[in-house]
This record gives sequence, C-alpha cells and structure tokens, in this order.
Amino acid sequence: MHLKSLTLRGFKSFASATTLRFEPGITCVVGPNGSGKSNVVDALSWVMGEQGAKNLRGGKMDDVIFAGTSKRQALGRAEVTLTIDNTDGAIPVDYTEVTISRTLFRTGGSEYAVNGTPARLLDIQELLNDSGLGKEMHVIVGQGRLDAILHADPIERRSFIEEAAGVLKHRRRKDKAVRKLTGLQTNLDRLSDLRTELNRQLGPLGRQAEAAQKAATVQATLRDSTARLLADDTVRLQSSLASTASAGGEDGGDRISDLEHRRSRTEERLQEIESRLGTLDSELEYLRTAESRTQTQIVRAKGIAQRAEDKRAHLLSEVASLGRRESKSPEELRSQAEHHREELGTAETAVEESAAALDRSQMRKEELALALKKADDEVKAAQLAITEAIKNRSALQSKHSQARERISDLTARIEANRTEIDTASARIAERREELATAEAAVEGVEAGESELDTEYESANEAATSLETELEGLRAQKAKTASELASAQARAEALSLGTALEADLEDILNADLPGVGSAVTERLSVATGFEMAVAAALSNTVSGVLVDSGQVALTVLDHLGEDTNVHLTIPAGAGSRGGAAGKSSAGKGANPTAETMAKSRALPTLTGSADGKSTVRWLTEVVSSDVPELTQLLNAALETVVCVDDAGSALSVIDSHPELTAVTIHGEIVTATRVSRARTASGTRLASQTALEETQASMSELQTAHSGVETDIDRVAAKLTEAKTVAAAALEKLHSSDAAIMAAGEEVSRITSDITTAQTRLQRAKDNEVELATRLETAERDARTAESALAGAGDVEEVVDTTDRDELSRQVSQSSEDVIETRISHKAATDRARFLSDRVDSLLRQAAAEESAREQTQRTIARKKRSAASAVLIVETAQNATALAETTVTELASQIQVLVEERGQMREEKGHLGEELGTTRTELQRLKDAAAEAELAKERFRLKLEEIENRAGEETGLSLERLVELYGPHTPVPAFGEDEEERPYVRAEVEKRHKQATAALKRIGTVNPLALEEYEALKERHQFLEKQITDIETSRKDLMKLVDEVDRHVERVFAEAYADTAREFEDIFSRLFPGGEGSLSLTDPDDMLTTGVDVHARPAGKKVKRLSLLSGGERSLVAVAMLVAIFKARPSPFYVMDEVEAALDDLNLSRLLTVFEELQDSSQLIVITHQKRTMEIADALYGVTMHGDGVSKVISQRIP
Repeated sequence: MHLKSLTLRGFKSFASATTLRFEPGITCVVGPNGSGKSNVVDALSWVMGEQGAKNLRGGKMDDVIFAGTSKRQALGRAEVTLTIDNTDGAIPVDYTEVTISRTLFRTGGSEYAVNGTPARLLDIQELLNDSGLGKEMHVIVGQGRLDAILHADPIERRSFIEEAAGVLKHRRRKDKAVRKLTGLQTNLDRLSDLRTELNRQLGPLGRQAEAAQKAATVQATLRDSTARLLADDTVRLQSSLASTASAGGEDGGDRISDLEHRRSRTEERLQEIESRLGTLDSELEYLRTAESRTQTQIVRAKGIAQRAEDKRAHLLSEVASLGRRESKSPEELRSQAEHHREELGTAETAVEESAAALDRSQMRKEELALALKKADDEVKAAQLAITEAIKNRSALQSKHSQARERISDLTARIEANRTEIDTASARIAERREELATAEAAVEGVEAGESELDTEYESANEAATSLETELEGLRAQKAKTASELASAQARAEALSLGTALEADLEDILNADLPGVGSAVTERLSVATGFEMAVAAALSNTVSGVLVDSGQVALTVLDHLGEDTNVHLTIPAGAGSRGGAAGKSSAGKGANPTAETMAKSRALPTLTGSADGKSTVRWLTEVVSSDVPELTQLLNAALETVVCVDDAGSALSVIDSHPELTAVTIHGEIVTATRVSRARTASGTRLASQTALEETQASMSELQTAHSGVETDIDRVAAKLTEAKTVAAAALEKLHSSDAAIMAAGEEVSRITSDITTAQTRLQRAKDNEVELATRLETAERDARTAESALAGAGDVEEVVDTTDRDELSRQVSQSSEDVIETRISHKAATDRARFLSDRVDSLLRQAAAEESAREQTQRTIARKKRSAASAVLIVETAQNATALAETTVTELASQIQVLVEERGQMREEKGHLGEELGTTRTELQRLKDAAAEAELAKERFRLKLEEIENRAGEETGLSLERLVELYGPHTPVPAFGEDEEERPYVRAEVEKRHKQATAALKRIGTVNPLALEEYEALKERHQFLEKQITDIETSRKDLMKLVDEVDRHVERVFAEAYADTAREFEDIFSRLFPGGEGSLSLTDPDDMLTTGVDVHARPAGKKVKRLSLLSGGERSLVAVAMLVAIFKARPSPFYVMDEVEAALDDLNLSRLLTVFEELQDSSQLIVITHQKRTMEIADALYGVTMHGDGVSKVISQRIP
C-alpha cells in the first residue's frame, strides 16, 4: 500500500487543479519559502479527516479555500482527492485503488466520498484505522510538530503508539460502550422512579374510576331530562312559528305587485326620455363641433391664400436678383493660366541646372573624404606604435614597484605574525585559568539542583493531591445535587399520594365554621405502621376534625344525601365529646400513650425469646399534635396491639382474647373475627410518612450540599496557594536550569576560545616559514625588473599630422559647397511646383464659372414656375372660403331645431319623476309591514336555532331526531329500581333535572377516563418491568464488551510499547553515538491508562529534562521517537515537513541513513530545503509561486 496521487483544487494557494503522482520510495518536495510546499502536507491531513483548523495553520476551516489575489478571484470551494494503491489489500475493501475525496464549500457545506460514493467522516476514519492511520496523524509530521511531540504529556505520547498499533478503533468502541452504559444507567434510574411513581398512582386512580362510574349514572339522568326539556321547547316554538306564518294575507301582496308594475312602466318611460336626451345632446355636440370645425377651415383657407400671395412676390424678387450677378468670365481665367504656363518652363530649366551642380559638389566631397580616411589610418598606426613602447616601459616599472611593495608587505606581515604568536600564547594561558573557575561554578550550581527538584516535586504533588480532592468534592457536589433533585421529584410524587378525597376537599374548601383539618394531616405514624393504624382506626383516620356534633350535622346537611364522609369530634371539645356515630371516648383526662405503654405489660408470644421484639401497643407508633385527638386515639387504641404477621396475631389473641391484634399489613384479628382492611387512608398515611421522611432527607441533603460547596471553596483556595508555591518552585528550578545552562555555555565558550587560540598559534607558526620563503622570492623579482628597465631606451611620443589637417579643411569646405547647392536646387524646385499648381487652379476656376452660369439660368426658370403655381393656390383658397360660409349657415338652423325638442323632453321627465316618487312611497309602506311580520318569524327561527345548537352540544341530536326521541309525546323512562315509565310532565322533568344537577355538583370533578387510565397505567407498569429487565441484560452485555476491549487494548499496547522502546534505544544510540535514551511507563501496573515518558542524554551531557537540550538535539530526539514508532509498527507511508531543518551536517547524515532504511518498508514524502536530503530522493517535486499568488508544481524523476 502506498499513496499514488494527490489532486488539489482550490485548496489554499493551489487555485488551479494540480496533481502530484507518487511512487514507492522517497519523494522530496522542494521550493522557496512561501511557495506552498507545506500546503501539500496540509492537504494530506485534511483529506484524511483532520478537523482542527489550527492544525492546518488556519484560524477557521474555510481558510483552506483559495482566498483570491489581486490578479485572481477567490474560489467558492476547496477539494482534495487522494488515491491510495491498495494492491496488497492493507485496506479491507475489494478495490486495488481507494480514492478518498473531501470538499468544503464557502457556504459551510462539506462532503466526503470514497471511490466516488458519498461517505461520512466516521467511514473515512474507520477505513484508515484498519491500516494504522488515526486521528492523531502520527504519520504526518508537519512544521512545528517535532517540538509538540517532545513537549507532549505522557498520555499524548501513548496515543501515538496506540495509533500506530491500530487500537484506536477499539478504544472508540469502548468509549461508545461506556457512553451507552451511562445512558442505560440514567434510563434505568428514570424507569425505577417511574415504576415507583406508577405503584403510588394505581391506588388513587382506582378510587377515581369508582367515582367516575357513579357520576356516569347521574349524567345519564341529567342528559335525558335536558333532552326532554329542549324537545318540549322546540315543539312550542314550531307551533308559534306556524301561527305567525298564517297570520299574513294575500291582499297586501297583490297591492305590492300592482305598484311595482306601475313603477316599472314609469321607470321604463324615464329611461326612454333619458336615452333620447342623451341622443339629442350627442347630436347637438356633433353639429356644434362641425360648425366650429368649418369656421376653423374658413380661417385656414384665408391664411393659405395670403401665404401663397406672399410667396409669389418673393419668388419674383429672387428672379430679378439672380439676373444682376457679376463674376470673372471663363476666357479671362484661361488667359491667366497660359501666362503662368510660360513661367513654368523657365523654372523647370533652372531646376535641371541646379541638380547638375549638386552632383558635382557631392563627388568632390567623397574624393576628399577618402583621402582624409587614409591619412587618419597612417596617424593611428604611428600612435599605436608609440603607445606599445610606452606600455612596455610602464610594465617594467610596475613590476619593479610591485616587487618592492611585496618586500615591504612581507616584512610587515612577518613582524605581525611574530606578535600574533606571542598574543595567542598569552591568551591560552589566560583562558585556561578562566576554564578552571567556570568548571568550579558549574559544580556549585549543580550541587543545589537536587534540592530544588525535591522542593518542586513536593509542591507539585501537594497541588495534584488538592486537585484530586477538589475533583472528588465536585463529584460529591454533583451527586448531592442529583440526589436532592431526585428527592424533590419524589416529594412532588408523594404529595400527589397525600391528596384527600373529593368530599373531604369540598368540606375543607367550604370555609364552614367549626371545621378543622383532615385527621391524617394531624397524625404522626412511625414508618411501616401506616396500614396497621389505618385498619385499627378505620373511618376515624379518613375523616375531618370538627368542633362538635352540631357542626358535624351542619356539614352533612351541606353535602346532601349522596355522600360518604366521616367527621371526627376530638374528646374534650366541650360537652359534645365522642365521634359521630360512634361510642363516647370516655370521661375525664386520658393518660398519654407513653404513660399507658409504661403502665401496661405487653403480651408475650409463645415461643418468642423476647416478646417485645414482635409485639407492641399501637399507641406507641401513632401520635398527634392535637391533645384532644391524642386522647381519642388512646381511647380507641387502648386494647390494640401491633404484630408482624397474622400468625403472631392469632398467638396473641389466644392468650389475650380481650385484645385486638393488628398486623403491619392491615389485617385485624379479634377473638370473634379476622378481617383485612386495605383503605385509601393507609396509603395516604404511608405517603404522608414517606413525604415527611423525604422532606427531612431533602433538608439533610441541602445541608450536605452547602457543606460540600464550602469545602470546595476551601480546597480551591488551598489549591490556588499550592499552585502558587509550585509555580515559585518551578521558577526557581527554571532559574537553576538557566544558571546551569549559562555556566555550561561559559565552559563551552572558554573551551572553544582555547581551541581557537591554539589553532591561531599553530597557524601563525606555519605562516612564519611561508612568509620567509615568499620574501626571498620577492627580492629576486625586484632585481630582475630593475635590470630590464635599465636596458629599455627613450620613446618618441609626438606624431606629424600636417597633411591630415589640410585634407580635413578641404573636406569641410566641400561640405559647405554641397549645402549651398542643395538650397538653390530646393528653391528652383519649389518655384516650378507653385507655377504648376497655379495653372491647374485657374483652369478649374474657369470650368466652375461656366457650370455656375448654367445653374443660375435653371434656377430662374424654376422660380418663375413656382410663382405661377402660387397664383392658382390663391384662387382655390378663395373658392373654398365661400363654400364653408354657406355650410355654417345650414348647421346653425339644425342646432335650433334640436334645442327646442330637448326642452320638451325635459318637461315630460319632470312630470314622470313626481309620479314615480308617489308610487315608491306607497310601495315602501306595504313592504315595511311585510318585513315586520318576517322579523317575528325570524325571532322564532333564532330561538329554534339556539335550541338546535344546545341540542347538538348537549345531546348530539338534530331537532327532528330530538323531537322524535324525546318529544312530549314520548313517555319518560325509569332510572331507578322502584320507578316506572310515566307520561311527560314538564314540572316533574324540570325537578329531576335540578336534582341531577345538584347531585353532579356534590360528586365534584371526576375523571371520566379513569377506568381507561387505570387499565393503561397497569399495562404501562408491566411494560416498564419488562424494559427494566431488558436494560439490565443490555448493561451486563456492554460490561462484558468493555472488559474484552480492555484486555485486547492492554495486550496490543504492551506489545507495541515493548517494540517501540527497543527500537528507540537502537535509533537513539545511532543518532547520538555514546548517548543514552529510553522510554518508560508512568504507571507500569496499569497498562490501560499509563503514559509514556522519554529519557534522553546525549554524550558528554548531564541533563535531567529535555528542555535543557539544544534546538537541534530536541528535534533529533523527537525524530528518534517517531522513527522508533515507525519501525516498531510500520505504516504504509510517512510525510515529514522540514524535520531536518535544525540539524547540522553530521546529524543530517545520520538521519538520512535512517530514512533510507525506512523506505524499504514504507513510502516517504519529505518537504525539505536540504540539498543532501534531495540527493537520496527517488523523485523531486518543485513548487513555485509567481506574481499571481498561485502555486504551481513541476516534477523530476531521478534515475
């Protein structure tokens, strides 16, 4: 498996579609800074599912989309496609190639695809996990990643090994299972609470169902009486409506018909008159318009005649003006042209003569120029010979001078070299003394390092302990808050169970004088004995406290006959002591329950070692804050004991038949009867007791919650103080580290200075011999140059140029002659051209004058014809004016006739309008009378409609069906056993309706769906039981799955860690010869959560922390760890972005050797600037960026 290709479209600086094709081996990507090399690494991370924008060197995810430049617009999406060669089947899919693509739109949308099929991010991650690639992306080492790996905490380092070992997907399964377990536990708690609540709701809901059944009978009676009363009202209203409809007569209708007929005829005649008036108005408008139009035509004809006359006069004037035009004749113009043609011949002769003179001057100039060039060449040759002789002499002089200067320089350098030898020797001695001092300082600083380490570790451990304590307190706070919320929910549910019955609620809400509270509200029963107390007290415990028997009777009268309520009169409440319907509670003050219990001996059970452990007086478990009620309880329970079960109760009665035994389950045993009492009062007592306990528990939880919050504040303050102490200790430790590093650097600097001084001393000694040899050579060269200079003679430095100067003067004179001849030739040429143009112009003017004279004659003839036409127009206009005036007279006569007819029509219209008003008044009076009768019928209809609406709402029947089933003609059915069917009598039905309404009010609000709700609640309870069983089974299965995953992860990680630790030691010894490096576990006893620490000590250094290493050493240690993981659990490919940037040449050589080993099992893609890294590559990709801000790629395979 290896990466086959990577295609980028709109990703960061790759605006255009760019494809990089990879082969097995090492591929290097090179290019200048800022060209976009690292964007290739970001693209690989992104397409494989990277979700952190910061890991992609951005602020937000849409920063990966090409943002545009000054020369190119921004793009709307980024897409990266990665093709992986899967020939070896490393990815478990049935394809030899797997193509993963990811697209991000600027609008926020994102898409993944595998081989063109849409996929989820989870699908991509699981696909890559199977080949050792995970979310940590340990195979992609980007810029700055090395230092992050080195400074990672032990858990993060563990994740690198786990990812390479391929256990991340198993951890994901475990995390998912743990989340499910948490959710299952939450669901289980909720279901348990629901089950408890349903158990408490079943009892009250059963009582509601009983009340609903009773209310249904009363509602049936009420519905029947309501329907019969509505049917009776319907029959009566229908009778009234029929009588009202027959009261109207037919005479009114006939009179209305006659008046409407007369009104129609009048309105038709008025419409005809209106139509004729409209026609007359239209005709008058037409005639008046025609008259006005004819008047306008008369005025227009007169205007046309006047304009035609004016035009004729103007045309005759223009004809006279054209006859008087003056200009030169064509013959005169042709004569002038002939004169200028003669002058043109003379000028052309002068042009020819000047051209010949110009040719002669130019030939003379060229001959003199050739002679001057030859003279110049001779002068230059003479000057060159002189220059060469001077140059040779200067060279000899320069060589002699250089030799002398070299002698002086070498002499000075020899002196300086001897001074350098003395200085270097003195500096070596001085720096050796400083080295001894610096080494002593290093030993002094390192002596206090262990104490600072101990101080920091103690402070850090204290802070860690306080953090653990704080986390525990916060967990305890969350737990108490959860328990408090559960208690509040339980209290709310219990408060529903303590609700009183409807009759008791009616009594307590009626504000009757002398009525107190419910008995159950004033009792306090020990937990577990509620059913026993309710069974022993029977109706007393479910009643209401009243002041006297008279008050009790008043309450019963208020409730009516159909009630079932018990009223308790506490003993000592006046002379009316005792309970209504019960025997008297006794006379005088009764002893308290505690006194009675102490004064009486408890019966002992047969076969019981300690009778008091199973038998107790019932007065010991019940009490009240009302003294009178306490006396009543003591009297009622004086002979009642409480036992655990029915068998114990029989044993007590056998030995003490005068007693009454009650079990904690509500069973009553006496000498004459055995019964079981399951009352709602017992349930309410139990709910009330549980509610009180819950409220007490809530108070305790609230107190505990407040205490935990106080502890959290206290521990948080201590933690802040401990962190401050730890930070101060760490600062001291850092200062000590800095001092150690500074002292070590000083030792290194002094050692380097000594080495440098020794090197300079040796170099100076070597230079001394070399300088002596060079001085001897320089003296010999000086002597040789001096001899050669003496043998050279003097040199003539002046050349004779007299002949050349004369030729130069003659050439200048010849040039002036050529210029003067050219000027004369130009003047003659211009004169000839002017005369030629003048002749042509005069000839054109003569031809134009002849044409103009012919045009004038034609214009005069045309204007004379136009003047004759204007005379005809004047005559025609005058005839049209006379005809139009005759037409105007005829139109005025027609208008007068139509005006008279319109006046007659308007008079008839007035008479008909008066007649129509009278008819309409009479017709309206008759219609009002008919409307009054219709209004009365409408009122009856509205009442019927109201009854129909009531019938629909209250009975669901239409009026016809209501009258048919419940009308007065139908007998009233019997609803009681002692009743018989009888005829309808409205008074009796109204009385029954009133009684049913009162009875329904006494019953109060009922739940009509109680029976259905009760059955549904039982079914839901059974369903919850089944759900709880299923959840508990699923929880066991998930726990088993978590255990299996833990065992697998523990085994795989242990193996991977052992291999990685072995490889790390090997790689470290190769990258740091003579150094020591190892991996260790932070908690070897817990392989599931232990972290991984890195220990590294290069040769010749004593460092306990990686932060004390140099930048290059830290990079090399991080690379060593990554390579160890790579070799322990090889991945198909690795991508490294400038990981060797901080390495020197020696360390780079070691790292490249490791790279060459890795390429045997994996594909390497390296972003680099190092030439030596490029040399080991199998292929090179170059990334460039021009002025448009877009990255481009070129590739080169290396044979």
